[in-house]
Amino acid sequence: MDNKIERTGIIETVIGLIMDAVPIICAVLIVIWAGRAYTEGYGLFVQKGLDTPGEAHSELVTISEEQASSALEVGEVLENLNLISSKYAFAVKARLSGYRHSIVPGTYTLSSDMTMEQMLEKLSVDPASVPAGENQSTGEVPADSGQTNTETENKDVWGQ
Repeated sequence: MDNKIERTGIIETVIGLIMDAVPIICAVLIVIWAGRAYTEGYGLFVQKGLDTPGEAHSELVTISEEQASSALEVGEVLENLNLISSKYAFAVKARLSGYRHSIVPGTYTLSSDMTMEQMLEKLSVDPASVPAGENQSTGEVPADSGQTNTETENKDVWGQ
């Protein structure tokens, strides 16, 4: 009989501990998810690149025909190259900005100090259709026409 009472007491204690732990675990998960939601929202609505201009790196990005049909897949490519912090924020930004269906396959030079909006603008222009000597993101001929196309592109990417 004492053994049965002892087991009942242990079971009640374990159930009590679980019932006490569940609200604490839920509160911790809510705080973690709220932090992630804030970070995603901040990255989505604040026009800021992943890196500052002095710390930025540029990458040659190739977008295939299949990837161009999905902003989420393009975002995954950019996230893997450390150009953006979240492929989901990129996909939402593409949808909100109206660039969701206008990403053109091709090879682009993108920098980690560019905003998602700037990347989307650049990705929506066919790189083959931009004449030599023109700035791909604006379509304007640079003031100093003595620069080579590479210098112009680097100047655009690094924001100098």
